Amino acid sequence: MEDIKLTPTQRKVIDILLRTNGICTKEDLYDMLYVSKHGRKPDPKILREFLRCIRKQLRPSGIEISSVFDKGYIIPDEHKVKLYSIIKRLGENSANRYKGIDLTLSQRKFVDVLLMANGVCTKELLYDMLYDRRHNKPDPMILREMLCIIRKRLKPHEIEIKTVFGVGYLMPRQSKDKLNELIIK
Repeated sequence: MEDIKLTPTQRKVIDILLRTNGICTKEDLYDMLYVSKHGRKPDPKILREFLRCIRKQLRPSGIEISSVFDKGYIIPDEHKVKLYSIIKRLGENSANRYKGIDLTLSQRKFVDVLLMANGVCTKELLYDMLYDRRHNKPDPMILREMLCIIRKRLKPHEIEIKTVFGVGYLMPRQSKDKLNELIIK
């Protein structure tokens, strides 16, 4: 189980599959993968490749992601329980994914989303990553407060998060490069 190493994007795919009760549609996964690629059409090959890589890592732990023909994907409930415990253990072991930067799991998720975004990351995407909107109403104050804390922790490393007013947030290419250098392997 310790051999599972997920990229931030693979982790996002798993998070969406875990949050979904029932079938997770391909459209939900496409929306997540292509959120910042305005006007670009989803490539089904990329989604299939992500799922192939994820399945390969989860199979030794007895966790399956099943395809539902022409609809999407599903993780059986008993497999979700196993996967939650693995992710929790991985999270405990790798909460500080970036060398010298102390982040909580939620803060790390926030940073990971910005790192993976091609362009501006919308506030809505960040809310989706931090909240289960069916049960909790997003609080803009929490998002702003979290951003303030993250910026303070990134500042000594000269890593910047810019605000695009009315839209969301952006991590400049130079900052992404610096952050990538700090990833603990």
